[in-house]
Amino acid sequence: MTAIGHSYGSLTVGTAAQRSGGVPGVDDVILLGSPGVGVDKAQGLGVGRDHVFVGAADNDPVTHLPSKDESALGMLMGGPTGVLVARDLLDWGNDDVYFGKDPASEAFGARRFKVDDGPRMVLEGGGFDAHSQYFTPELDPESANNIARIVAGKPDKITTEEHR
Repeated sequence: MTAIGHSYGSLTVGTAAQRSGGVPGVDDVILLGSPGVGVDKAQGLGVGRDHVFVGAADNDPVTHLPSKDESALGMLMGGPTGVLVARDLLDWGNDDVYFGKDPASEAFGARRFKVDDGPRMVLEGGGFDAHSQYFTPELDPESANNIARIVAGKPDKITTEEHR
């Protein structure tokens, strides 16, 4: 059985997996478009790090949300530009997001699979489109196929992507 969490749902899956006994019956965890899952390491999700998979489009703004500390300090330092300065000051590895470590980062340790980067938010007028296409074969066949491979028990067939 595979637990799949998209966006805030990845935090929900992460929170459930951390409970005593984890998520009953779950062998694999897939995190998509995640702002963090509440733990700093994939092994904290109770299925073993080799059974935690992440898909994160580079143009998905949710996967780049600043951490809570970066946000708070950034707002004190003058708003959005201050957030960027705070990220440089507080996040040396640039691998923290709002709810913990970026699941697509090397530090987190999940298996990152290839997804389409989607359109850029501003320059290509994509808005949040990159955040919403992971499950749509017409827009992101790579992601949809990788999710299907994991669910079918064939994670050795996924196409992988470098960690952030």
